[in-house]
Amino acid sequence: MITVADIMVKNPLVISPELSVGRAADIMEKFKIGGLPVVDGGFVVGIITSRDVRKSHPNRLVADAMTKDVLTVPPQYSLWEAKEFIEKHGLERVVVAQEGKLLGVVTKALFLMEFGKRIDALTGLYRSEYLHYAALKLLRNGQEIAVIFIDLDNFGVIDKELGHVSGDLILQRVAKLFKEVVREETDYLCRYAGDEFAVVTARPLKEAKTLCLELLTSLTEERWPGGVKLSASAGIAGGRRSQARKGAERYTINDLINLASLGSTKAKKENTQLVVVGQVEITEIR
Repeated sequence: MITVADIMVKNPLVISPELSVGRAADIMEKFKIGGLPVVDGGFVVGIITSRDVRKSHPNRLVADAMTKDVLTVPPQYSLWEAKEFIEKHGLERVVVAQEGKLLGVVTKALFLMEFGKRIDALTGLYRSEYLHYAALKLLRNGQEIAVIFIDLDNFGVIDKELGHVSGDLILQRVAKLFKEVVREETDYLCRYAGDEFAVVTARPLKEAKTLCLELLTSLTEERWPGGVKLSASAGIAGGRRSQARKGAERYTINDLINLASLGSTKAKKENTQLVVVGQVEITEIR
């Protein structure tokens, strides 16, 4: 999963707390930036923004004019966590630091550009990376999760018979149907790859099965172009929190996705709608 460390600007422009506000204003004007981290001995001690500059006399020290309570994110934050942080606090740029030591800076514009790469251009759904983030977020909040993996049946044949343009239109409609079924507060939908879709949900395993059946039924009840009869095979796997330990979550998520994927393959082979693989217990990884 991509982290803040992967996209941050290293060795960003900074200013000393002992320089003047006028000097800070000159640097911001020259480089067209709205703020400068204030650094002393490699450690972040504040940030001076264009707003701070406007409120202060040019001859004042940066130390006296800067904002001292700096909101920072650690370098290991995922892109998704950093996005939530930026939106929550209404930041245009965020300082990346570890134990107070400056590591870099990331702007909101850079985040938005990177996020554009994580959205599937055809369906508008998030890509598979989102599934890992959503699952990790739920597990860290102490919730049990279930992963639903859906593989459209014989989609390669549809592409060959109707053409890829028609196939793409069908995938777009599948995404739209699925978005109408899932609930934003409990379900996280993505296009996993090709003709595969996946959902991580905070619903109990029994309710996740009901959700999966609703998703599959939405396909069979839809009137598709060219007389296509669209169906899909699905697998479901759940995760228990009874013996959860911090640090094991990522292993559990990978296991759940893999099991759900294998479940969809088994369902396809057995010519059944879905296979509930079962639950994975989250245990400590030593």
